[in-house]
Amino acid sequence: MGKIIGRIKKELLHILPAFVFFLVMFQIIAVTRALTLKAYGVTVRASAIAVIGALVVAKAILVSDKWPFLNLYPRKPLVWNVVLKMTVFSVITLLFLFIEELFHESHQHNSFVIGYEQLKTGIVWPAFFAREIWVTILLFFYCSSIELFRIVGIDRVKEIFFGGKKT
Repeated sequence: MGKIIGRIKKELLHILPAFVFFLVMFQIIAVTRALTLKAYGVTVRASAIAVIGALVVAKAILVSDKWPFLNLYPRKPLVWNVVLKMTVFSVITLLFLFIEELFHESHQHNSFVIGYEQLKTGIVWPAFFAREIWVTILLFFYCSSIELFRIVGIDRVKEIFFGGKKT
């Protein structure tokens, strides 16, 4: 039992930074959505979806970050890997946001088929892509930070941000 709890704790600590980042990101998107589209509003359901979405996307991002092709440019400037990862992560997040919209419509109409038809005709595409723009910009900052942490080291980053021993 101790091994299982240790493994769960290790997984939670591994996913925590990405989860916090995506939680903040999805909350920003939810508030932006509420401000631009009065029909959605900020509800407990929207916040719960943001939390669940942050968990799912954070884990998907952390798993996909291990794909070898995402580190194609180890000897190039960091921007190469940042842009590559940002692009891949944006596509993953775009798929998640699309599935979220499909789930919302299917739940609202109690039918996957009707939900899909409603999604095709009823979705406000400019608002959907505005969310994707937010995601892409925030993912740029996330990928930049992760790549910088990887190069500089987490201890050095903590020292730079929070002070501590000087070398």
